[in-house]
Amino acid sequence: MLSLQSLLSLPSFLVATLVGHALAVPNGFIDSDKNGDNNGPDLAAVLTGGERCNGDEIRSIREGFYEMNELFQAALQMDWDGDAERDYFGRPDRVMNFTDMVESNILRASQYSNLKGSLTRNPDIHVRCDDPYNKCREGNKKDGSHVAYNIGNEPHIVFCNEYFELDPLGKAMNDASNDASESMELMEYYNRATAWARQVMHIAGIGEAIVEEVVLRNYTSGSWTTRMYRAPMNTSYLAGVPNEHPDTGGPNDIEALKYAYGATRAKLVAGLSTQEPYDAPNNADTYALYAQARYIIQEKGFYPSMPQIAFNNELGLLTNQELQEGEKKEYACFNTLDVAPSNSKTNAIGAPISSSALVLRPNRDSASGYILLGVISYSFALSLIG
Repeated sequence: MLSLQSLLSLPSFLVATLVGHALAVPNGFIDSDKNGDNNGPDLAAVLTGGERCNGDEIRSIREGFYEMNELFQAALQMDWDGDAERDYFGRPDRVMNFTDMVESNILRASQYSNLKGSLTRNPDIHVRCDDPYNKCREGNKKDGSHVAYNIGNEPHIVFCNEYFELDPLGKAMNDASNDASESMELMEYYNRATAWARQVMHIAGIGEAIVEEVVLRNYTSGSWTTRMYRAPMNTSYLAGVPNEHPDTGGPNDIEALKYAYGATRAKLVAGLSTQEPYDAPNNADTYALYAQARYIIQEKGFYPSMPQIAFNNELGLLTNQELQEGEKKEYACFNTLDVAPSNSKTNAIGAPISSSALVLRPNRDSASGYILLGVISYSFALSLIG
């Protein structure tokens, strides 16, 4: 083992290399090949980055990623006459034009479980804990707060403190299924794998959504038409419900949209005639909740169908603001999107952080990182003098 004295006697470029490796293993770099305590599968796609994540947080992120793969594997064989499919994507006659898109989205997401050497390889995902957009601070007790958010529909995900409070998949399954008062409530099973699933659906090339826009068809007659195309998936919202934002007539007169987070709003988007048939297939949380439901069916043998919503009185549903508020807002900030625009503050798509990146935060019980930082500074000073 190198002593501090012998380390300082090495050339400065070699010291920097050794220090960079020490900081990267295991205190931040998440490539599964480089973290000795990783017992997970050898996947084709890897997690990169790790800004401001400590060792425990990295482990939780990585394990949640593995668990997410289990959810999507359980969701691959869809039955469009099944209860879960109807509840979260809509009746077969209503969603029939978009079933291929839904199945393709789930298939692509499931391919994050592909092993190294597979012909199909999803993009590596850059993960971080430094909240570069301050979105983790959005929200409040009433509206909830983000557990994670995507940057620019890229394979780039920020994990907030709330994510690390979510249960692992197995614990969430067992706790909720063994409680008679909770076992039929889908949101009681919400866990870190479900949070991961929603974020993966935001990645361009994984989750595709329908965009419909009005365009001018004929300049002479002034006639208009609509065109549809596919774009990266974001979050749908409830249509035909009252706008809770006061009408000021000024620049702050912004619609208060009720984004479709949680099982209640996801089911309303799938079932209300005021919604477009593609609204449910366009909603990232819908896929996460559906995959969670299918995993419970696979592992526990029953479908947690609550909340159940009767659509025979749509006017009542559209005016029932208490129902529209949804469940306990513990898993999202219900009044803001969980996709932030990409800009120069953040790295390029999926770019790995340098293994010697000083933004990586050591484990709180480790002092070695701080000693090595001092070594870097000392070595750099020697190189300048030399």
